[in-house]
Amino acid sequence: MSSKDNGPWAPRPETRPKEELPTISVIGGTGRMGVHLCAAWAQAGYDVLMCSRKKEKAQEIVDSLKSGNGYMKKVEGKNAGQGDYCVPPSENAKDWELRAGDNGDAANADMIVLATMFEQTWPILESISSDIKGKSKIILDMTNPFMKRPDGYGSGLPKDGPQAGILIHKEKLDDDTVKWVGAYKHILWTLILPDGPKNKSRPDIEVFGDKDAVDIVVELIYRHGWRPIVRGGLDVAHKYEGGESLFWEDLGKLKTGN
Repeated sequence: MSSKDNGPWAPRPETRPKEELPTISVIGGTGRMGVHLCAAWAQAGYDVLMCSRKKEKAQEIVDSLKSGNGYMKKVEGKNAGQGDYCVPPSENAKDWELRAGDNGDAANADMIVLATMFEQTWPILESISSDIKGKSKIILDMTNPFMKRPDGYGSGLPKDGPQAGILIHKEKLDDDTVKWVGAYKHILWTLILPDGPKNKSRPDIEVFGDKDAVDIVVELIYRHGWRPIVRGGLDVAHKYEGGESLFWEDLGKLKTGN
């Protein structure tokens, strides 16, 4: 089925060898979303750096994943009950290009992924900003300041400023060479498996941002078994960080033929 002709999905790019793919670093890589995506992207052929405040924490997780045992960990405390770490074993994990690093190492990748809580993101990004500026990086911003958590994160944004975290990060970094893209903002980590979505009937991820960065993330999403829906540029960011996802509206139009 052609995604271009039969739905809102972006056209699938031609498959290229993994040697040509951008390298990826994940800030917040030891969080639940980070761990699940690091495994999925490594399985898809990317060179992935799982970053944490302390490299040792990331290394422990990377060692477990690459041993082929997956990674399971029960979440306790205020966030208990929201979903545990549950990356299943993978037979070819020993061949993954998956490494551990600290947050300072994140600046070395072609694409930097912001996968930690919104409230913690800017201090980390600011600490590596001198190693990013002027180097034409791609930044994939997965943070969502409107996604409330039991531990108090996700409390929203001041009404007198931009109503999207990605726009705040772009404004603060102030680097015209960076290309920004938002995605994965409404995807639950428990649904992300190394070989694709756990729920095969809902394999869709909304993407928006600068075109060059969007194209890279469209390729990324297809390579790990999901389908991207491109929503537009950064001007639509406020619609896709506040839970105002239009995905089901699009499906309704498809079913009715409108």
